[in-house]
Amino acid sequence: MTMTLSERPRQRTSRSAVPDTPADRLRQETAAVRVSFTWFGTRKALTAGQKAEAAEAFGAEEKFLSAGKKLLDTRHPHFKAVTGIKGQATAYWRSVSLSYPEPGLRLIRRDQIEDFSRTMGEFKRELDQAVRALDRELESLKSAAQARLGRLFDPTDYPRSLDGEFDLIWDFPSIEPPDYLRRLHPDLYREECRRAQSRFDEAVRLAETAFTEELSKLVEHLQERLTGSGTGAVIICG
Repeated sequence: MTMTLSERPRQRTSRSAVPDTPADRLRQETAAVRVSFTWFGTRKALTAGQKAEAAEAFGAEEKFLSAGKKLLDTRHPHFKAVTGIKGQATAYWRSVSLSYPEPGLRLIRRDQIEDFSRTMGEFKRELDQAVRALDRELESLKSAAQARLGRLFDPTDYPRSLDGEFDLIWDFPSIEPPDYLRRLHPDLYREECRRAQSRFDEAVRLAETAFTEELSKLVEHLQERLTGSGTGAVIICG
């Protein structure tokens, strides 16, 4: 049986101890985790001269025209393989972590960090392998782009190799006030502690909201199954 943050039994503490709230437990048992990607940009804005030429062709004012070009065919199987791994890694990160009210950060249980790092390492190796396969197709992709872009094609838009153009990075940044602040600026340290606590309070609220939404979806799915997937026909089990 899964136990929510608010359902866990509280440990007995002394009268002077800080109350063991869901936010306190979340703060004690989790760490911040961040996942980011280095990604080759497949679109590029037209130069000022190209925009002016396009504006003239359409009888438009250049300052009201936004135009760009697509450098690579993102529908190519090897490119789709690369983006697919990115999607899988992102989905995994989200599946084993909780929302945190700071962009780009989520919370993961500390006892899951080792497994998380191992799995992300596997995704990184898969990504590197997929990028090498894509790199072998780079010249043919450039030739196809030249045929599609015509005079807009510029060979300097492309790297000599895609090695280093794609990467997967993960780390565990500290979200606690630095200890040196306690010694240098006690008042500021206490203020930062209050801010950190309020973020964990918000993280608990976000977790409870996500749990409620998932439960609602599950109940709705069960109702559809029991009523014949929305056809109105009741399914009798047994």
